[in-house]
Amino acid sequence: MNFDVNFALENFWQAVAGIPNTLLVTFVAFIIGFPIAFFIAQVRIKNLPVLSQIAGIYISFVRGTPVVVQIFLVYNIALAYHFNPLYAAFFVFAVNCSATYSEMWKSSLSSVGKGQLEAAHSSGLTTFQAYIHIIIPQSLSVAFPSLCSSTLTMLKNTSLVFIMSVQDITAKAKIAAGLQYKYIEGYLDIFIVYLIVCIILQGIFNVLEKKLSAHKLIDEKKKNKLLGKGLTA
Repeated sequence: MNFDVNFALENFWQAVAGIPNTLLVTFVAFIIGFPIAFFIAQVRIKNLPVLSQIAGIYISFVRGTPVVVQIFLVYNIALAYHFNPLYAAFFVFAVNCSATYSEMWKSSLSSVGKGQLEAAHSSGLTTFQAYIHIIIPQSLSVAFPSLCSSTLTMLKNTSLVFIMSVQDITAKAKIAAGLQYKYIEGYLDIFIVYLIVCIILQGIFNVLEKKLSAHKLIDEKKKNKLLGKGLTA
């Protein structure tokens, strides 16, 4: 079998056309899952009766089952009730995002320690103010590398949404390749497009991480200023 360079080049742009849906699924999953993950982490850190156990079971179920199985399950339910497959994809990856990021939140929030919250309270800050100005910024600073890594993993896992008939990178390239039985060229295009997208996102994350590191001193000064104001109030 000869490798068809012309088809590979043409099909590459088919794969590129699927980037918006791939990024959309990733973005929506992040927007929905990230705050839910924070809530789950708080429940587990505070060890709230019943809720903590439910959260533990939820995380074990989501992280202990293959994403592809979850996709098949949700997709078939969506078909039975005539739901848009794209919404089903949002749901699956938002659930996965919430379970994965909850562990990240739990670890980073625990690393900040209760002392910061107690110091904020003693300075006259409310719990909400303490979280907004001190605890969450510090936690995000600690968790940022893991957050970036998990987000890239989620992006790559979205290659499975073609199972749900969502026209992502994989679906666009695979359909065109299937029509002419050019599967090697098709999968190579998928590989290259995902690689390019991940490299670009990794570059963006690296820039953000450097800026975040540069602002650590500013955040520390802001925290001390807030605590100082509270103490002198």
